[in-house]
Amino acid sequence: MPMPRWVHVLLVGTLLAIDALLYYALSMNPKAAGELNNTWFVRNAALDLLTAVLFYWNWLVLFPRTLPLGRLGSYLLLALASAAVFSLLRIAVSDAVYRLMSPAHPMSGSFRGDLWFGLLLAGLLTLAASSGVRMTIEYLQGQRNRRELERQHLLTELGMLKTQINPHFLFNTLNNIYSLTSRKSDRAPEAVLRLAESMRYLLYDSSADTVSLAQELAHLRSFLDLQRLRLPASEAETAIVFSTHGPLDAFPPVAPLLLLPLVENAFKHGDLAARPEAIRIELEVDGAELRFSVHNYVAAIADLPPQPGGLGLHNLRRRLVLLYPERHALHVRTLPGEYAVELVLQLDGES
Repeated sequence: MPMPRWVHVLLVGTLLAIDALLYYALSMNPKAAGELNNTWFVRNAALDLLTAVLFYWNWLVLFPRTLPLGRLGSYLLLALASAAVFSLLRIAVSDAVYRLMSPAHPMSGSFRGDLWFGLLLAGLLTLAASSGVRMTIEYLQGQRNRRELERQHLLTELGMLKTQINPHFLFNTLNNIYSLTSRKSDRAPEAVLRLAESMRYLLYDSSADTVSLAQELAHLRSFLDLQRLRLPASEAETAIVFSTHGPLDAFPPVAPLLLLPLVENAFKHGDLAARPEAIRIELEVDGAELRFSVHNYVAAIADLPPQPGGLGLHNLRRRLVLLYPERHALHVRTLPGEYAVELVLQLDGES
């Protein structure tokens, strides 16, 4: 992986900080103060360059060719060899600087085993720092990549769920229009017009991540008007009741098409012949809490034709888990001849 710019800055800053601390320590020692001359600065600059080379050697060559491949033993042996060569080079470079610039200095031409061992440990520490920084960066990058993959997977799944909702709605509505046309109803053209309005919302407005509650309710009312065309005009308003309570305009934006599956389900399985109400829908807003309930009557089980599906409600449950984890509740209550469902959203001002 390429080395981030800040790692270069960190390396140079660390080496300069060590040099500054060493300079301060020597300056406090009267016996060593005389050594702080040009030779000392040139020697330390050369040794810092060797340390940087060892750091980059590990980052660019040693680490990527061993540890990612699971070759831990090879890495440890090569790291030890690299540190040993590094310590010998440091002694050789230091000696060369003293020979060239201060031949009479006591350090010129000297070699001590304890010095070599100390430099060996310093080299191993440099390799450990290089590997540690790289592993940390790769771990953080892996975490970011995983989060991005999860986000992309979430967006893909939500997109698939949304594309499943649209054909489901269209299929049910076309069945209703077919019923009107088969009876040669004069309201069939109006039904086609209402369907066009709903499809406009599905194709354009619902493509956004969130919509205003007013937009969602406008689409829902259009859908209800479309369903009322299936009933006699004198009974349509009282058979299908929709009421709202609370400050709707102040409610935060919501994900599109959250309410429609619950209403669709009521029409799909409900008994529209029930009176005085076949379906009752209520929406209440209280601060950042939304309560949406749908209650409908159902015919006797023996009278119900086989119904494929459950797709809309299943998709809704999945979308709620993805979009509003820990901030929603979906309650389904089934009684003899009745069916009720309630959706509760807690948005806390979030979209």
